Amino acid sequence: MSILQKNRRSQVSNEFIILLGFSFLSLVIFLSIISDEIASISYQKEYRSIRDLGFSVQHEVMIAADVKEGYERHFTLPEKVNGFGYSISNTNRQIVLLSENKGIEQVFLIPYAEGNIVKGANCIRKTGGVIHIN
Repeated sequence: MSILQKNRRSQVSNEFIILLGFSFLSLVIFLSIISDEIASISYQKEYRSIRDLGFSVQHEVMIAADVKEGYERHFTLPEKVNGFGYSISNTNRQIVLLSENKGIEQVFLIPYAEGNIVKGANCIRKTGGVIHIN
């Protein structure tokens, strides 16, 4: 075997290794980008789920504030929203929802209301000009 043939085989081996390394690097970069996109989509889904639930509860309280004396309505909050765990609390003038998975916090302003909103069955009524929850 001549020196020229040995150099040719060496060159082919080197080119193959370089091409293999470049392909591997491209694959790692591609998978990294896909992973970031999946994480972003998951975050957005949880954010929207928590936000939509908050708007629903806020809407219930706003309706109670706008209607006449004696209004009463029962509504149920799910234990999980779209598979995501959450906690809900309220003060006199705001509802706070916190997702358990990603720690997303949403705050919704409401008219003055007495009582606490809970997961599960809730009753909202208006008596004496004041909104009572549960």
